[in-house]
Amino acid sequence: MQVFVALAQARGSVVTRDDLVMRCWRGLAVSDDAIFRCISMLRKLSAGYADAPYTIETVPCVGYRLTSSSLVEADPPVDAAATNDDRFRFRKLAAAAALLVLVMAGAWFWIFRDRAPDQRPLLVAVEPFEVLSNSGGVRALARRIPNEVVDALGDSQVETVLAGEPAGTTSRAPGLIVRGILRDDARTTSVDVRIEDGATRNALWSTEFKRDSQQASDLPVEVAARVTDMVNMVGFARSANPPLTDNAALSALLETSDMIREARDGTWAQMIDRAQRVVASDPKFAFGHSVLAAAYAEAAENVDVPDRAQAMTAAARREINLTLKLDPQDAGAYGILSGLEFARRPYNYRPAEAVLLRGIKFAKHPKEPLGALYQYEGVVLESVGRLREALSYQLIAQAKDEWSPSKMIRLALDYANMGNLPAARGALQKAVQRWPNHPSVKAARLYIAGFYEPPADALAIINTTQAQTSTDEEQAAVWQSFVEAKAARSKQVTTATAQRIREAADQGKLTRENQILMLAALGETQQAIEAANLALNHQQLQPRFLFTPVMRSARQDPGFVGLADRMGLISYWRETGNLPDFCTDRATQSECSPQLRAALKR
Repeated sequence: MQVFVALAQARGSVVTRDDLVMRCWRGLAVSDDAIFRCISMLRKLSAGYADAPYTIETVPCVGYRLTSSSLVEADPPVDAAATNDDRFRFRKLAAAAALLVLVMAGAWFWIFRDRAPDQRPLLVAVEPFEVLSNSGGVRALARRIPNEVVDALGDSQVETVLAGEPAGTTSRAPGLIVRGILRDDARTTSVDVRIEDGATRNALWSTEFKRDSQQASDLPVEVAARVTDMVNMVGFARSANPPLTDNAALSALLETSDMIREARDGTWAQMIDRAQRVVASDPKFAFGHSVLAAAYAEAAENVDVPDRAQAMTAAARREINLTLKLDPQDAGAYGILSGLEFARRPYNYRPAEAVLLRGIKFAKHPKEPLGALYQYEGVVLESVGRLREALSYQLIAQAKDEWSPSKMIRLALDYANMGNLPAARGALQKAVQRWPNHPSVKAARLYIAGFYEPPADALAIINTTQAQTSTDEEQAAVWQSFVEAKAARSKQVTTATAQRIREAADQGKLTRENQILMLAALGETQQAIEAANLALNHQQLQPRFLFTPVMRSARQDPGFVGLADRMGLISYWRETGNLPDFCTDRATQSECSPQLRAALKR
């Protein structure tokens, strides 16, 4: 609140970091992270309203500026009467005071809106991590990780104490205990982490983190992200109406949530098994049916036998209906239903979008799938070329669920595709720190490096990604060849590289979308359009790649109209009147070809 007051009193002027430290921390030594955490929480508060009451702008290398029609007012005329001047000052002070009261009330509501009036926040005790190594670096990590976990949980509105230190006024027993063990063999640093029930000390969730010993500095951030993710899910499950009280079922819920976050192929059978345990334990726990629906939907997408896939889809719909019957405010059900609607009617965006907008209107919890509703609506908008609106939804999605790898990645990709490379790098760096081994994070690193970074930087990032993760060597080699061909500007090199790109896509080493983008980036526009049409004969494509800067020449080509028509875009634009950005922005209207404008008028 002190930071908010300092920004508000500046009335639209920039407040430097040094000013904030002097005014809010009395000049004490404070890290940039502490300041950013306050700014982040204030931004989240504003994002919680349909019409944001204020925005906080970052002025690079300087500080922050708050903008709001209620706070940024013109000074009174110099020649105004003294009485009018006094009245004006009084009105300003009264308005500012009223706004601060409203903001404080809004903050209280935003933090506690999903909590019963008599329910206390979940208390988590983070114990010192055990060290099975004589390395000084490992011992330092062991000290950093618990503190990082405490900070992360505090940001997510969970009451947390560091075991062994004074707990302030907190005297009650913890609901959860976080413990860990570190080991290092000079090559690999490993961290075993577990979350235990505070009353029984039974393990609810455990996992292992591994890093190359030379790359272990970000381990505390990664551990804190995953622990916070799991603790938030426990907090929701135990405070639900009715709550999930069985620890075995709670553990199964955490395992399923982990698999949904990781999004790895071949895990759908395990997801179904664990989600069924949750539902069997407490059939009235609505979110259990939502998680089971997600598992069935994952199975329907990955099962090769049509009859089995259809049965899995029917099972998913059945569980969604049960979820919404028990709890019409469950966000997960709306998100899964939107995916099923799009799968049933591919390239018909309106039914899925209608479900998402209904979910955004009525759903209240849990925050992870609630954020996903905004993310999915952002993806729909990206798919129809409305990138500016999509970015707004992705920002809200990431604010509601800041630990999600997919939401961080979508935000980074939107920034990159809209030309804001510094913001894209920042969002991607957070994702790499928190989820370094997530498949989507690795894919995004290659994508942003290959299409947007300068060649030398791109090659360095590709080599680092391949060395630090399990990225396929052939896949990395194709990205390297692509970057080198862009820099070479040689017809012979381009021809050879285009052939290699096609072969890699045929072998499943590249997505078809990336194949098309690479061909377009190399100046092979006709090959890119032909590859897209050929791919559509056998599979669906994610249309959002059509609206990236790389595809600019393709959008101006007459062949784009037929491609857009096959992907349902022409009918969407014509029926809704919501044209893509490149047809409405003055700077890009030249990309909206006469053929496309004619097609939209039919």
